[in-house]
Amino acid sequence: MKSLKMKKIKESKSSDRAYCVPTGSLFVSEDVLKGVLPSVLDEMLATRAMLKKASKEYKKGLSKPPVAVLRQLEARQLALKYVANVTYGYTSATFSGRSAMPLLADAIVECGRRTLSNAIMLANKWGQDEKGPWKGATVVYGDTDSVFIKLPGRSVKEAFKFGRAFCDAVTASNPPPVQLKLEKVYLGTLLQTKKKYCGMKFDSPDQKVPSFEAKGIETIRKDQCALTQKILRNALISIFKGGNIENLREYLIRQWSLISAGRLPVSDFILTGRVRSHYRGKVGPVQAALARRLAEADPGRKILHKERLPYVIVAAPGRSFKLRDCVLTPTELLSQWDSFTIHSEYYATKHVNAALNRCFSLSPFNVDVNNWYESAPKPRKRIHHWPVARRGNSSMISAYFGSDICSLCGQKSKSDGSTKSVICAFCQRDKSTAAFLALKALNQIQQKAHRAAMTCRSCNGSQENAGTFATETMRIQEKKTLLTSSRSTTKTILTSNGISSPLSTCVCIDCPMTYKRHEMRESEIEALALCNALDLF
Repeated sequence: MKSLKMKKIKESKSSDRAYCVPTGSLFVSEDVLKGVLPSVLDEMLATRAMLKKASKEYKKGLSKPPVAVLRQLEARQLALKYVANVTYGYTSATFSGRSAMPLLADAIVECGRRTLSNAIMLANKWGQDEKGPWKGATVVYGDTDSVFIKLPGRSVKEAFKFGRAFCDAVTASNPPPVQLKLEKVYLGTLLQTKKKYCGMKFDSPDQKVPSFEAKGIETIRKDQCALTQKILRNALISIFKGGNIENLREYLIRQWSLISAGRLPVSDFILTGRVRSHYRGKVGPVQAALARRLAEADPGRKILHKERLPYVIVAAPGRSFKLRDCVLTPTELLSQWDSFTIHSEYYATKHVNAALNRCFSLSPFNVDVNNWYESAPKPRKRIHHWPVARRGNSSMISAYFGSDICSLCGQKSKSDGSTKSVICAFCQRDKSTAAFLALKALNQIQQKAHRAAMTCRSCNGSQENAGTFATETMRIQEKKTLLTSSRSTTKTILTSNGISSPLSTCVCIDCPMTYKRHEMRESEIEALALCNALDLF
């Protein structure tokens, strides 16, 4: 009886030759006349549905589907979605559009609002029914064309069953071609603000392992560094998979220790920001200051309007500093890594902790991440090299401070000037073992650097090798004459004058091999300094 009644409703709605929207506008059925916009949108939406279905079939049919194909399908369906969305704006563009129709735009907004409101009322009605099968269902979020419904105490398969029944009911209560589709089920989710949420997603009831999905938060934002994205993503996944607050705190303490100790690659700290052509009465953000400095250094370089400029924030000597004076490009930092270091405290407090607080300060966590950070240990990398000032070639006072950690055993020892490697008195007792360990470390590092250079060589076709990346420029500091019984010899002492630029033939900052070669080059310099401390060369 119920199916017969539903069939009659569909027949009556499909047979209507006109439909009056809540704004008072009257639309005729496509049986009378199908307009241009419906024809275009029908084709675009059908193509988008086909692409999304193809992506799901790839994931189901292949154990390891090609990532390039999935990215291509995702990009195409997203492009069609954007084109369909801006069609509404085109109908209301009275100044720049050529076929503007404000009545149509108002009808679209009001119909969407009415459809969403009716769907929310229906879901809450089902949840308030004491004798119904979906008691307790409540709408927790609704925006534009999507509804999030909370089903406490239900499994994933029961949630999919509810979703199908609810979509059929909403579709039947609206005139064609309006229909509600079940996209996904979240088993554990976090709603931050409007259009900002994340959760563990199930695409089908047969899916065994959920996948993490985020919308609008820092894990997918382009203006955030990879460090914030990784830490926030792993923290959310651990909580969604049943981890407790104490495990989360231990994980964050480990990550803060790695940041403070300088054990993370430079690629994790790269930020990107849009640069405008003009700023009203203000200096602008840090990327604007960097763009002006680059334009002054190279007048032929022009930063386009809303161009994304990559940059890093480095630590400046002294406590008081202006942020715009501590911004460098990734290439500048790689070419002067013995002059600057990453500002670990800035990244930890302003980016990582801020993103974590926006998620875990909400109920039911109610966690203050800043208090955890203040009480956490913060080990420092005890190598400080600032041999050249930011402006000019004058040496700083920090140039006279070097490492005070033994390169072999890791114990604290007395530093000798600004040397990059130091050996404690205990390790100096057995010089043969120390020499073996130093030469072994140097050999391993040089082999890794050679393999990385061969990878770049096969990519760019240039004559790359371990020595072509960031070669050191040397200068003669002084000459000393040594008098012996037989003859006198003159010994020339060479000192480093920094790292020459460009770094190598290819300095693509988007390639992870660039940062890998930088890491190998820095380790090689420290290994050579260790060998020099043992008088092996």
